[in-house]
Amino acid sequence: MRENILFLLQIITIDFFTAFGLYSILYLIVSIFIKKPILYKIDEEAVKFISLAGVIYFAVWIIGIFVFYAESNPEEQNDLINRLFGKYWFGIWFQPILWFALTQLLRFKKVSKNALLRIVFSFLLIVSIEQFIIFITSFHRDYLPSSWTMYRDLDIYPSNFFLALLIKIMVFLLFVGIYYLVKSQMKKFAINRIIEN
Repeated sequence: MRENILFLLQIITIDFFTAFGLYSILYLIVSIFIKKPILYKIDEEAVKFISLAGVIYFAVWIIGIFVFYAESNPEEQNDLINRLFGKYWFGIWFQPILWFALTQLLRFKKVSKNALLRIVFSFLLIVSIEQFIIFITSFHRDYLPSSWTMYRDLDIYPSNFFLALLIKIMVFLLFVGIYYLVKSQMKKFAINRIIEN
C-alpha cells in the first residue's frame, strides 16, 4: 500500500504539478502572440484540472500518513509522530500545504489570469522547497570550476531535454482533455437524468 501511495503522489507532483508549471510558462508566452478564444478555454480547463489534482494530492498525502502509521512498528510510529508534530514539524507540512494552497488559489480568476502570479506559482510547482535548498546550497560548496559540468550524471542533452519538456506538456494537455471530456459527459448525464425525472 505504501508503494502505491508514494507512486500516486509522485505522479501528481511530477506529471501534473511540474507539467502545469511548464505549461503555464508556455501559455504565457504563446498568449502574447496568439489571441484565440480556444487558447483561453484550454487554460481555463487546465486550471480546473490542476485544482482538482491539488485536492487529490492533499487527500492522498493525508491518507498516506495514516497508512504509514498503521503499517509501521511502534518505533517507526513514534518517529512519525515526532516528525509530524515535533520540533521541525514545518519541514514535513510546508510543502504539501503550499502545493495545495497554490492549486486552490488558481480557482480565483484574478489569480489565474495574473501573469506575475502564474510565473511565481509555476516556479513553486516546478521546484520543490527541498530541490530549491539543494540548488542554493550547491552554490556554497567549494567546487573548482573545472569540476562544473551541466550534464555530468544525466544522459539528457539539450535536444532531448527540450523534447522531454514538450512531451511532458503534451501529456499534461492530454489529461486535461480527458478531464474535460469526462466532465462534459457527466454534465450531460446529469441533465438527462433531471429531464427524465
